[in-house]
Amino acid sequence: MSLGRIQYVDDIRNIWTNEARDFTPWLADNIDVLGEELGLEIELVATEQTVGAFSLDILAKDVGNGSLIAVENQLEPTDHSHLGQLLTYASGLDAKTMIWIAKEIREEHRKAIDWLNEATNDDVQFFAVEIQVITIGESTPAPLFKVKASPNEWSKSKRTGTVSRAMSSEKSGKQQYYHDFFSKLLERLHKVSPSFTTARKVGYDSWFGFGIGKTGFALNLVFRSGNRFSCELYIDCGDKEANETYFDVFERDKIAIESSLGALEWEPLESKRACRIAQNESCGKDDDMIDWGIRKVMKFREVFHPYVKKM
Repeated sequence: MSLGRIQYVDDIRNIWTNEARDFTPWLADNIDVLGEELGLEIELVATEQTVGAFSLDILAKDVGNGSLIAVENQLEPTDHSHLGQLLTYASGLDAKTMIWIAKEIREEHRKAIDWLNEATNDDVQFFAVEIQVITIGESTPAPLFKVKASPNEWSKSKRTGTVSRAMSSEKSGKQQYYHDFFSKLLERLHKVSPSFTTARKVGYDSWFGFGIGKTGFALNLVFRSGNRFSCELYIDCGDKEANETYFDVFERDKIAIESSLGALEWEPLESKRACRIAQNESCGKDDDMIDWGIRKVMKFREVFHPYVKKM
């Protein structure tokens, strides 16, 4: 058997000449590749996002929990100024995930990211990622992300002191149940449909989300009041009028949509900016709810994706 040999492109500026003009737009278009490497389902929000007098390379969203992600790029080895910029952008935007991408992660900066992961609570996470380019024989160049520093949940959970005790208390009861439930659901979903999501980690919220191909639209599995477990298409593009317009587009095809999904709850949510279309199930055994949730979220994506793609 003849196998090709991996060759590294020595100067990645032969691929992306300019960071702002070439690399950032490429990464924005291929943000799912980065998400797959990090075990997150990432959705682009904006490039060159203004933060005071500065601008963040990429602002994105963790579809699983709806939190913001700050991405700072370098086509050079890491330096102190970019570390400061990343922290400034994260605080200014209240981002929960910070991703620093560079040609080379210097050892002192890898240690700094490790320290930040150990010093912060488990709602905040930092990644340091090297970007490289490879070829195999005469193949087209391909990107290669190498994670050099990432959150260490074990070290976070083992920290002692007042902050850790408070965190432990906060993560008891229902929150721990939600975490365990959605962890099991995600594990089973990966077995049923390995390509459905790149997410590999869940939080402690009463819901977990999946992308449907366009920013502002998400598929959520949610524990709701009244002992209900729900699958929903959640519409929030940042503008109430736009959300209602999209909602009306779906509602005009209500008969066709419900012929595929069954009866749905059509909720324009007058008192809120967002709108949603949901189907509810009474809470029962966890395994039954997990099976129901997986079937429904896959069917919701099948039915709603063609509509969302046209919007």
